[in-house]
Amino acid sequence: MNWRYQLGKYLNKCENLMLRSKSSFINKNFPFGRNWVFDLKRTLLENPAYIIDAGANIGEVSKELAYYFPSAKIYAFEPIYATYHQLIKNTELFKNISSQHFALGKNEESIELYLNPESTINSIKSTYLNAENAIGKETIHIKRLDKFCELANIQHINILKIDVEGFEFEVLDGCGNMRYNQIDCILLEVGYEREETKVHFSDVEIYLEKYNYQLCGIYEIMRNLNNKKKIAYSNNLYIKRGII
Repeated sequence: MNWRYQLGKYLNKCENLMLRSKSSFINKNFPFGRNWVFDLKRTLLENPAYIIDAGANIGEVSKELAYYFPSAKIYAFEPIYATYHQLIKNTELFKNISSQHFALGKNEESIELYLNPESTINSIKSTYLNAENAIGKETIHIKRLDKFCELANIQHINILKIDVEGFEFEVLDGCGNMRYNQIDCILLEVGYEREETKVHFSDVEIYLEKYNYQLCGIYEIMRNLNNKKKIAYSNNLYIKRGII
């Protein structure tokens, strides 16, 4: 395995241990822009009540959110059957994580999805791209977030995390009127080159500007594999201007 990857993994582990030390010095002086969950912990004046993890995969982000916000109810959405059951297994010790076996989107529908050997890059937006190297296909179900919140009696979402390989705008459209004043923070993956499985940074800026969100952090920047001078994608944090 690449030694740079191993080094990065080790440094991330050390950083996470430092952040979880609950040191007041670390809390006050650790630089913003390194860990988006920790940054939100220091930014939000009130503890979140409801958190949505759209594209939860096997639950690593949900577990981190559960650690920093133990009083929040976290809904983790994963439509792929095998990945969903791994999500349940990985989060079974976290009583505040509720796993949901469907995807979020603009329309309530069922679609056929080709499955990639690497679960993190399965994409509803361009499922046909996976057809050639597919290990199978599966029918998945899609529901609107505003309809889910209505059934779950959720009036306000404090944190919405979206990582759905190019399907981000569909998830946001499925929020309906909640986008105006019922969602405080949005973390989503954005790309810096035009490609099918990433929403472009400039399009995200225009979209979220309409709903009065401010870009507050750019995290986990990944470089283009063929040209390290270019940024490929990152996870960007947007917060309602009235909260900052």
